[in-house]
Amino acid sequence: MSVNLVSAMAVKSFDAPDKKRCPDKAEFDLVTVNDYSVARLILGPGWRWSECIKPLEQTDFCQHNHLGFCVSGVMEVESSGGDRSTIHANDTYAIPPGHEEWVVGPEPFVAVEFLGAASFGRRGSRGVHVRI
Repeated sequence: MSVNLVSAMAVKSFDAPDKKRCPDKAEFDLVTVNDYSVARLILGPGWRWSECIKPLEQTDFCQHNHLGFCVSGVMEVESSGGDRSTIHANDTYAIPPGHEEWVVGPEPFVAVEFLGAASFGRRGSRGVHVRI
């Protein structure tokens, strides 16, 4: 097992992200602190992975690993095998590859993600993780 260590202090703000992606009905603000990528996701009402991201990523289901914390809003997630979960404000979540996801209700889904962040919403990423 590898060990991840923080070797230096670093502070970044999502107010000035290193990279910003704005696919359909979404905003992804990306920062790198030391060797770690972190993303703030803002997914608007009506956002659905299969409609808004699938054309960019070119896979049948989302192939990203997600580890995050929901700040506000509600998201439904369904695995390719049919298992479903609902993510609400103040929930932490881990989602393996092979899923569909969509925003529920009139409020945007806002989350901070620590795994899968750098490649989410990148054209042709097909779930391959990269640094920002």
